[in-house]
Amino acid sequence: MSGAGLELTTTTVAGTEALAARLAAALAPGDLIALDGPLGAGKTAFVRGLAAGLGLDVRLVKSPTFVLHHVYGSPPRLHHLDLYRLGPGARIGLLDLDGLLDSAPAAVEWAGHADLEPWRPLNVVIDIAGDEIRHLTVHQPERAPDRLVIAWRAAVAGA
Repeated sequence: MSGAGLELTTTTVAGTEALAARLAAALAPGDLIALDGPLGAGKTAFVRGLAAGLGLDVRLVKSPTFVLHHVYGSPPRLHHLDLYRLGPGARIGLLDLDGLLDSAPAAVEWAGHADLEPWRPLNVVIDIAGDEIRHLTVHQPERAPDRLVIAWRAAVAGA
């Protein structure tokens, strides 16, 4: 797939959340969104947007840095994991990602700390470009399911 529609710059936190909410409309169990970027880039804001797009209570969305995993909705509608504390080379076998994905889509912050390629994630990198300005890019779209790349492009086009 060509590179068109794989990047977007948002100028507010609400803009980042809105992009994620549009993407969430296409999510299904088995879908994995891998989020990377520096501290404060907006990874948790992106997950808040996913939750909003899935009709979940966004007030519940908090960074799971200290607990590794949050579940939103019942039955699970979204899994939210954070690999920051596990560090680079994280071994995630105990997290049972296969089992989690059977029940709902998942978003993983600090995804670069582990090898998530077996799950074919949509790799979203968020870069800080200003106070609230964020540059969001899908990396290696050819490794993600075409359906998720198409959904990303549609979410970007709706901006």
